[in-house]
Amino acid sequence: MTGLRGSATAETASLGAVRNQAPKEDASVGNAHTPVEACPSFVRAMAIIGRRWSGLIIQAMAKGCTSFTEISTFAEKLSDASLSRRLKELEDDGLIIRSVLDERPVKVRYSLTEAGVALAPVLDMLTSWGERYATAPEEG
Repeated sequence: MTGLRGSATAETASLGAVRNQAPKEDASVGNAHTPVEACPSFVRAMAIIGRRWSGLIIQAMAKGCTSFTEISTFAEKLSDASLSRRLKELEDDGLIIRSVLDERPVKVRYSLTEAGVALAPVLDMLTSWGERYATAPEEG
């Protein structure tokens, strides 16, 4: 199986040829001079999940990691400072909830909001896509 970084195939060569062609007018799009704009919702979603480590943190929580330590263990290459920063950002984005338990010692738990739970299957699909198409280059 050839990954994204694999050798050029006829398919990727034809994709390159298509990219180098001028866009054709399409009556269904409307006036050829009207620029097509990206969907603002898509742009916002990609801004959130495209931040480094955000998807991995959501995946960790979807798999049952609720404490800082559990999430850190799941995302082993993520520094504590980066994890702390991302957790705050994801909380601000409305994807996770930070709860402080009134115990001694004080414990902090993280959980997914409805939006975070809804995002988990999307990340699973990205994982499946990555397993199929974003594989490491074959050694030759």
